[in-house]
Amino acid sequence: MTDLASLRAQRDELYHFIVRRTRDPAAADDLVQETFARLLTYEKARTVADRAALGYRIALNLVRDHFRSRKRRPTEMLDEEIPCQAPAPEQILMHRQKVEVFGRALDAMPPLRRDVFIRRRLHGQSTREIADALAMNEAAVEKHVVRALEQLHREMTKAERRAVAGGRR
Repeated sequence: MTDLASLRAQRDELYHFIVRRTRDPAAADDLVQETFARLLTYEKARTVADRAALGYRIALNLVRDHFRSRKRRPTEMLDEEIPCQAPAPEQILMHRQKVEVFGRALDAMPPLRRDVFIRRRLHGQSTREIADALAMNEAAVEKHVVRALEQLHREMTKAERRAVAGGRR
């Protein structure tokens, strides 16, 4: 038997030896590969009387290391579908539509109401700061914010109803 043919035969024997112990064909492939890498490295530096015996010893040590490493870091079974952190395309579309509706509703507001709302809700200014900047009292600022929120809520609700009605057709 040629040297290459004996390596192939030994590879098959080692694979079955490892897979019986690990019950994991993928791990067995990796461990056989590592076994041969170590075996050939060892043979370059020293004379080996029994290549098969040394191969089994290296493989057994690698199997033990494999199980030790699995105990150190617990594994988690993956579902068939790996969850993606990115939003689904439908969610992106719905979000864009909501942003459009929000923008149109803002544009439809009277300029003072829009300015007060943007300062309060988007820029985080206090009622007092807005009242001072626009020369109005705090109650008027609060009233503009409430009316802006009511208008936005109405427009968003209308848009959602249109979307639901359009989906039923």
